[in-house]
Amino acid sequence: MPRHPLDQTTMSETPIASTGPHRKVFYGWWVVLAVCVTSFYIAGIFWWGFAVFFASLLDEFGWSRAQISLALTLQGIEGVGAAPIVGLLVDRVGTRRLMIFGLATAGLGLILLSWTHSLVWFYAAFVVISVGTSTGTGIVSQSLVVRWFYRRRGMATTALMLMPGLGATLIIPLLTMSIEAFGWRHTLFFAGVGVWITALPVLLFVKNSPESVGMLPDGDPPANSAGQPDERGTDLAQEEHAFTLKAALRLSSFWTLTASFALWNLAGSGVQPHLFVAFLGIGMDRARAATFTALLPGLSLIGRLGFGLLSDAFSKRYLLLVTGAAMAVGMVFLAALMLVPSRPWLAIPFVVFYSIGFGGSIPLRIVISSQYFGRRHFPAIYGTMQAVTAAGGVGGPIFAGWLYDITGSYFIPFAIGSVLMLGSLPLVLFLVDPRRGLSNSATS
Repeated sequence: MPRHPLDQTTMSETPIASTGPHRKVFYGWWVVLAVCVTSFYIAGIFWWGFAVFFASLLDEFGWSRAQISLALTLQGIEGVGAAPIVGLLVDRVGTRRLMIFGLATAGLGLILLSWTHSLVWFYAAFVVISVGTSTGTGIVSQSLVVRWFYRRRGMATTALMLMPGLGATLIIPLLTMSIEAFGWRHTLFFAGVGVWITALPVLLFVKNSPESVGMLPDGDPPANSAGQPDERGTDLAQEEHAFTLKAALRLSSFWTLTASFALWNLAGSGVQPHLFVAFLGIGMDRARAATFTALLPGLSLIGRLGFGLLSDAFSKRYLLLVTGAAMAVGMVFLAALMLVPSRPWLAIPFVVFYSIGFGGSIPLRIVISSQYFGRRHFPAIYGTMQAVTAAGGVGGPIFAGWLYDITGSYFIPFAIGSVLMLGSLPLVLFLVDPRRGLSNSATS
């Protein structure tokens, strides 16, 4: 039997999904479910949940906001270095091995963070967690979805990208109650153990690619009844071989898209870690501040779901433009709230616009990048892109904390963020699909 151009394994392996009249659920959806569980937990505990621990660290150690925020900067620096390496390791080591190592390390880091007794220990534990989350989630999970799906990539990506917002919405209130009842140290310790108990077992269901089990993305069979790839397979092969990393780096579209995402990261990187204490600083009580902080990822679910599903039917570029504009408007309201704290209603339009825009941008970043540059080399290309865009957000948290320590207000950093968001919109508007009019020789 002739080998399909996408097949990287022996086609004698028995496909997991049947193509008969009683076709089973495509195994790719089980893979998506597995990575959804890990993203749900890690996002709720660490990515979004750390904001709840911020106030406890301020109270116990008396560190400045800039000192605590430096940990997030170290995390960003680690992300800059790790993203392209992880992208290359996905092909060489395999996703399951990377994720097992990463999640085991992240759990250890959370336990170490619970034993914090000095600033140096705090930074070191944060780096351990960062290494774990870089290799156990993020681009590794996203690459799995891109590999397992083509026509339904928007839907599958949406399912994955819903998990951080959902995890934060449900877990942040639990973290707040746990800290009040048991203290922040015990909460972090059991959160770390929870990574091992909750996230690691589900990785047993992860397979590196549909080709590794004799299938094509979306559950398509590897060949038609005549033993030849069907039209869908031929189209997929052309999409698969779109661009190598070397070719992508020569494209203006790659750098335009990367610059847009870098500005977004720089503009918004100071919001997430400082939002809870920013609300406390303008007179909100702890319960209301926690509620608004949880609403941010919670309402982002609307954007993740809506824009993710729309991406399979409408222009991804225009959808991306809408999400960027929504985030910019939201940050204007947030800056206004910091300037005029006597108008707490300003928090509502901030949360609505910023959350939906931010949430919608998450799946769109992945689907537009995979559309523009292809599936086969996506881990390396997107990893390199993330290294650059992460650099945009490295200085945001410490910069916001430093400005607060100087001025006693978060108005200036949030106002600067809104200006950066507005400045990024023309870059998105003039994006061009790099595959238009290119021959196959131009993609290698």
